[in-house]
Amino acid sequence: MQPPVAPKRPADAAPPSTGAARSRSPAPTIAFACAAMLVSYLPFSAANGALGTIAAATGAATWQLQWVSDAFAVALGATVLSGGVLSDLFGRRRITLGGLLLTALGAATGFAAGLLPDAPAVHLLWAGQAIAGIGGGAVMSATLGMIAAAAPGPAARNRAISWWAASVVAGLGGGPFLAAAVTGRAGWHWLFAPVAAAALMVAAFGARRAAESSAPAGRRLDAAGQTTGAAGIAALTVGVISGGATGWAAPLTLGALALAAAAFAAFVLVERRSASPLLRLELFASGGFTTAGLAAMAVLLAIGGCLFMLSLFFTHQHVDDLGIAVRLGCLFAGNAVASLAAGPLATRIGARATLVGGLALAAAGAATLLTVTGSTGLGGFGWRLAITGAGAGLVMATATAVAVQSAPGPLAGMAGAANNAMRQLGAALGPAVLGAILAARLRGGGDYTAALHTCAAVLTAVFILTGIAAAALFTRKTS
Repeated sequence: MQPPVAPKRPADAAPPSTGAARSRSPAPTIAFACAAMLVSYLPFSAANGALGTIAAATGAATWQLQWVSDAFAVALGATVLSGGVLSDLFGRRRITLGGLLLTALGAATGFAAGLLPDAPAVHLLWAGQAIAGIGGGAVMSATLGMIAAAAPGPAARNRAISWWAASVVAGLGGGPFLAAAVTGRAGWHWLFAPVAAAALMVAAFGARRAAESSAPAGRRLDAAGQTTGAAGIAALTVGVISGGATGWAAPLTLGALALAAAAFAAFVLVERRSASPLLRLELFASGGFTTAGLAAMAVLLAIGGCLFMLSLFFTHQHVDDLGIAVRLGCLFAGNAVASLAAGPLATRIGARATLVGGLALAAAGAATLLTVTGSTGLGGFGWRLAITGAGAGLVMATATAVAVQSAPGPLAGMAGAANNAMRQLGAALGPAVLGAILAARLRGGGDYTAALHTCAAVLTAVFILTGIAAAALFTRKTS
């Protein structure tokens, strides 16, 4: 999963900041930002890698496991827009340190959950994941600005962002390996102990060595926009999960979906009237911006959903946690290789062709999952997931740059933050949607292989439809 890149600024000018960002060597600040991003994603990725172990230890149902993933993703998505404003107002290092402390607190809460029996353990684990997700949203928003302020020029900034992006991929891909190393020797809750320790160590390093920077001019909190946007994301996720668990006509499902519609409508009204909105809705008039958002959402829905669904599928295959980590690692390996190629490819053939081509490749990879069986091993899954990851890497490495380039200069930062938020909405919906499909197939008498085939068909359709929309919306002028 390729994370966002820093917004380009007019004439590659340095971002307007206050503080001592450039008064010392930028290396410690950049190292701190990268390490913070890596650590902040470990609660999500490690827990996903251990879902089967958690289910076996607690007796958690599919819908309960969905919230182990989604408590983090929803909280991160709800925080990421406001996190940028807070870091500009109060200092990027300060907000990053606060985010890391929340990561440590969330991990400690997850550890404590393992000391409780069954249902209480799952409920406390949800709380820990939500706390860590808030921390992750703060870290994601603040560290991008921190790197942009610290790097001494355009070339250095691009190199620093590449390292930042690699750190996120390492956090996402490394979590399952951490889970495998720990759960093979101790209870599942022990996987959170090294996460908490790492977060505190990185915070201690940043407090001593990283430079502070801020950009408070013209920035204001939009509490109403934050509240309505977060409520919409959370309610939509609840509705999808409830639909899969209890039926689409159940009162909870209908109520949650109605609340989501009302909250998103209120968000639109609030943002239209706000003097300092989180999101200027006129950005969606740009075909490039809209295309980038849809593509990012579709790919993160697939990646987040695959992490959830495949972890349970591999557990059902009696694959141990290390085997799960290696299989999921193929997804991220393909992602990493393709993301490195995305920049030169976009320069040669254009961002439009790269984005649409990435969606087509991801669709092809998802379609190959229709042919797996209950006995398909590492080799069979490895190449299929590598293709899917490569398509996702092309899309995600291109989407944020397209979103930023499609916006007027003064709105470039907001466009990048909005693209981040849309991709996190996709990450939250992924486990909810694919988990709902899994629950429905199992309830209807199907098995895990049939459920995986249905999920693969849905993802293939999502990629194809998004690719068609991208080709139609994304004008050649934007590419």
